[in-house]
Amino acid sequence: MATLTLPPGYTKAEWEPIVRKGRKLVKQNSSIQFALGDLVIEALVGHPRGHGEVTQVIELLAHQIGINVATLRSHYAIASQWPEEKRRADVCYSVHKELAYVRSRYILIRKDPYDPISKENRWTVNEAQKVANHAFDTPSNKDERLARTRRLLHSDEDAAEVVKEMITRPEVRSRVVADRRSRSLLREAQYEHWQQVDHEIEAEAELAPREDAEEVEEVAKETAAPAVDYKEAPLEILRLIGSFASFFVSMQRIIPEVHAQDYNEETKAAVLDNVHKARMLLDWCESAIKTGRTDMDKALASLLEDEEGE
Repeated sequence: MATLTLPPGYTKAEWEPIVRKGRKLVKQNSSIQFALGDLVIEALVGHPRGHGEVTQVIELLAHQIGINVATLRSHYAIASQWPEEKRRADVCYSVHKELAYVRSRYILIRKDPYDPISKENRWTVNEAQKVANHAFDTPSNKDERLARTRRLLHSDEDAAEVVKEMITRPEVRSRVVADRRSRSLLREAQYEHWQQVDHEIEAEAELAPREDAEEVEEVAKETAAPAVDYKEAPLEILRLIGSFASFFVSMQRIIPEVHAQDYNEETKAAVLDNVHKARMLLDWCESAIKTGRTDMDKALASLLEDEEGE
């Protein structure tokens, strides 16, 4: 054994046997922890694992062998990150655990770092934590707390669950919406969500084309005057009413997301310009329905030509 740093009051003869025995016990414990993780991997071979099967296997196995479910799940996760041929038998399981999500871990673990506490070149949990970018077991400042949080929440699913829980706290919500970039990202996420919903609806409609006319009729019934006879109404009228219904739904989704205080004057002007154009089109529609005249005036024609030319 290399020369050890001795605690005050101990002789080398007293201290070395204690350290030797402790390292042997740690090695035995590490072997058991990896073995339990490998047991789960073995149990999953040849079986599906994409729809909750892994969780079911771990929970049932943990109960039947008498171990905490979270502990067995952790052993499985670490064993999965460390194939048997990449592990070091002389390096404790806790170090492997700290390095489990470091990209270059297979190369890093081959060389022992210098440990300033024991004054030896050997892997310790503290040195592994430094390599994994969180230097302390107990974070002592904001940066360390955030670094540890990011490491723990490497899964999108876990991160989403925590965010959903955190935004139930009024102070957290207040701080998030007070940040302009956060508001912008939230609006962007909402837009992407509804865009995806619209795409799914369109895809379903394409798969069931025979139902289109019935759907248009149903939408029209929900939005138009009750006196309309939808069975005899011309198709173009049903399509027109359906277009209005789609417009109403889209506006109801989008307008609550508007936060005008975040927009510059150019952005506001662009929106108001489109409001003006929409109003002119609605006036044309009203005139066509009342008078039967579907020709448009020069101003509207010019507006539409400009739109097509852009």
